[in-house]
Amino acid sequence: MSTGGLGGGGAGTGGSSGTGGTSAACTSTSTGTAANTLSVNVDSAQVVVGKEIFGVLMERVGRSIQGGLYVGTQSSIPNTSGLRNDIIQGLKDAGVGAVEWPGGGAANTYDWNATNPSNDMGTDLFMRFFSLVGATPILVGKYDATSASSNLKWLTYIHNNASHPDWNVPFFKVGNEAWYAGDTEATYEAKFLPNADALTAPINGKPVTLIASVGDTVVSTNGQAIVDLVWLDTTLKNIGSKIGGVEIHEYIYHHNDMPNLGFTDDQYYGVMNDSNQGQMGPHLDDIISVLDKRDPDKRIKMFEDEWGVWLKSLNSSDSWLEQGTLMHALASAETLHLFMQRADRIAMAGLAQAVNVIHSLFLTRSSDGALVKTPTFYVWKMFVPHHSAGAKWAPNTLSSEKITGNNTTFPVLSAGTTVDSSGHVNISLTNVDLTKSRSIQITLNSSRAGYAIASAQFVTGAAKDTYNDFGKPEQVNIQDLPTSNTSICQKVLSVTLPPRSVAMLVLNPQ
Repeated sequence: MSTGGLGGGGAGTGGSSGTGGTSAACTSTSTGTAANTLSVNVDSAQVVVGKEIFGVLMERVGRSIQGGLYVGTQSSIPNTSGLRNDIIQGLKDAGVGAVEWPGGGAANTYDWNATNPSNDMGTDLFMRFFSLVGATPILVGKYDATSASSNLKWLTYIHNNASHPDWNVPFFKVGNEAWYAGDTEATYEAKFLPNADALTAPINGKPVTLIASVGDTVVSTNGQAIVDLVWLDTTLKNIGSKIGGVEIHEYIYHHNDMPNLGFTDDQYYGVMNDSNQGQMGPHLDDIISVLDKRDPDKRIKMFEDEWGVWLKSLNSSDSWLEQGTLMHALASAETLHLFMQRADRIAMAGLAQAVNVIHSLFLTRSSDGALVKTPTFYVWKMFVPHHSAGAKWAPNTLSSEKITGNNTTFPVLSAGTTVDSSGHVNISLTNVDLTKSRSIQITLNSSRAGYAIASAQFVTGAAKDTYNDFGKPEQVNIQDLPTSNTSICQKVLSVTLPPRSVAMLVLNPQ
């Protein structure tokens, strides 16, 4: 496989990344129609991209917490109350805006009463953890016959805690994947309603939004599951007035048929397509169509609290562990673009998961406590402007060339566009082509006179399965996009994207 390179030729003159200005003699020289174009409606940005869309699931499985985030107060690894300082700082650097705990499915049997266990992260430490990260906490509780009383005691312990008057959990999910646990919509509803009656009233003036579990339907022999729209519709019809959110889970699922490393080009392209318009995009729209029918005022939000690329485990000793690669990073960018575009409906999205499990931001090594930041971490870090400083989604129209892989033809580029409260325009671009650079012309429909490139960065690697490894120099990190790859003339921007890359540009208004 060719590694491609930065290539693609310069995009002209009249401005360069990082210069902060445009040439006084700048004039548009473009003629005809570019192969790839993006039109950004800057002045139409209205919907804030919530930081919670960049959330993570921290389920009590594998080495997510024990052997990952939590090392104990006696560890030689620098820690705060037993929580690794490097992971806390890393989550902040990656802009993680929400943390769901203790599940996932592990929440269906979790006993919260051990609020401050001596060798683990209980409720007390979780509440400290999310505040250290600066994230919004989401709790998941049981939903069995006794859950209403137990969940009420749990929330009362948090919301009416004299030692911690600042503690507040705004979101509480009643159970997880009820369909997988054997329930139907009707049997889950019967279990949910006592919880709704018990938990709806604010405790100590602190209201909580209740999230309902919904059903999934297995749609392939590989085990791929998507939301059961009939279950969803029935839930919204019957108990929509009692809920503020619905649980949505959807993976790019290849747990049985795709290796962590050494996957084929066709497998790579299949993941890229499914991460955008091949799977995730249409399924999100199907869900939204049901929500719009039952809830046209958009009060009920989607909590896509489990998503990511799920491949075969890396080794037999840890069935949850994956080696995060460049492909994972590109797939996350493709899907995050979809989530941001639908920020009016999606209140939270939880990458599964943060540490050592499935599609993670960090890997740790038990023998010496070493830490690896995966390629996905660097995409998240690069995307922080998309959900900072009051950034709002700017509607866009993308015309992209097509690429064929895995016997399917689909767009080679995707884009995310936001505008913050100071007028900075943030544009992220993904080029999934393994071998070719792709150039794009971007037009900003704005009342501003023009823009200058404040920063232009990108993430790529030598191959589709390039990864960062313990004790070795990082192979994937954030780099400055060469100045020859960008130019700007007032409100027309040209960018050449390297192969298999994600780029992020921040533009200053003039």
